[in-house]
Amino acid sequence: MCAGTGELSSILMSSIYSSYFMNDLCPSENITASFHPHPLRLKDAHETPYYCVGCKEKGLGKCYQCEDPENCDYHLHRQCCDLSMLCESGHSSSIKFPFLESKKCDFVFQKEAPGANQRGCDACGRDVKGWSYQCKMCKIPHYLHPCCAKLPINQKGEKGIVLDLKAKTSSKCLECGSKNISQGLRGWFYASNCGKHCYHVGCVMDMVLKNLEKGGHGCDDGRYLIKETNDERKSCSCESLTRAQSGAITKRSRKVGTMKFITEATIIVLNLIISAILGIPITSACVAFYNLF
Repeated sequence: MCAGTGELSSILMSSIYSSYFMNDLCPSENITASFHPHPLRLKDAHETPYYCVGCKEKGLGKCYQCEDPENCDYHLHRQCCDLSMLCESGHSSSIKFPFLESKKCDFVFQKEAPGANQRGCDACGRDVKGWSYQCKMCKIPHYLHPCCAKLPINQKGEKGIVLDLKAKTSSKCLECGSKNISQGLRGWFYASNCGKHCYHVGCVMDMVLKNLEKGGHGCDDGRYLIKETNDERKSCSCESLTRAQSGAITKRSRKVGTMKFITEATIIVLNLIISAILGIPITSACVAFYNLF
């Protein structure tokens, strides 16, 4: 069943470009495209990372995979594949974001990677090595990975928690402790409506990717500790975490040391951000979050 259309309100788009978003909400299971000699099949890769040949980034979640995976290791983010198909059909694609200070900033999809020594992705701060959105309307060029361009503007979770995607905030990221994700690049944030939670998109993405590189065995640097109270011990995870996972987190929370305390609200916030940046259901995001620890 196709997802709801609430995602459409997250960004402003042209009438032509809206067709891409409708296709994203109702993706085709099997496709053929001129940019690959074999048929491509939509696959759920919520636990196994892949390398997208389009944007040259690691992916987790839905992707298009070659129907001959044993002989052809070809994967495309669903977003990258849909954009490429849209461009092949003769439509131009551009996108604007209502929260950016520069209202003239107009991002256009490009298959040509930016040249060397260019800025990283405005959203996550990572290098742009392949397909991307590029804006050259401003004095300083701006770039976005296709998946970053699809980040939802709002995320709603349990306990009335609402996250807003922002390009500028007065708060520092709770992960890196800075307002900038890298030198000269602020990066985009998800900030909570209560004002207590603020995380760089790129920082949470790095947490997940580093965990994948370790084989999904979680962080081993002892930075985190679940904050245990009587109420939170009963519901320290979001609704989709299993009792076994919740119990395991509770056991780990008894470790002692100088660590960051994670409250129930923080767990909900990080689950929402993981779901947003990876484009995976909240159930899979909860598993990804649990595997970090």
